[in-house]
Amino acid sequence: METLRPIATPVFNGSVETGLRSLILLEAFYPEKLDLDALALLDYFVVHTADLGGPDSLHPALPERVGEYRVRRTLIQEALRMLLRVSLIEVVEAADGISFVSGDNAPAFVKLLNSDYNRDLSDRASWLAGRVHDDGAAAFVSMRRLIDRWSLEFQTEVGLPNG
Repeated sequence: METLRPIATPVFNGSVETGLRSLILLEAFYPEKLDLDALALLDYFVVHTADLGGPDSLHPALPERVGEYRVRRTLIQEALRMLLRVSLIEVVEAADGISFVSGDNAPAFVKLLNSDYNRDLSDRASWLAGRVHDDGAAAFVSMRRLIDRWSLEFQTEVGLPNG
């Protein structure tokens, strides 16, 4: 009798799920180009839209959720590499750094993601894109301030040194 071995790659918040969120975000923001920092912020807030006064969040508002943001950057880097390998996104190199934009095959692929969760995720990504379009750079500044404030509150609660 063959024993089943656990899957080594996490299904939730692994590179596949993170990649799908990144792709949906890049498609919602198209033709805008997003760098890694912007994608990390948006990846957090696309599932926690209520934190910005938007639609109901897709993920629960756990007190420790600021920790989610801290681990996203590495996951997003892995996810972007995967999306590049399958030609769903493109890299844009400029004097101010590297950004990403959805590729020619992205719209058709995103349309195939028709589960309720993915439709809700696309709706939240479109809402975020609209907010950033309306508020400009100030939208990213306010998102960053929320993360920084929550990080400081978390450090104070658990007794970690500030800085």
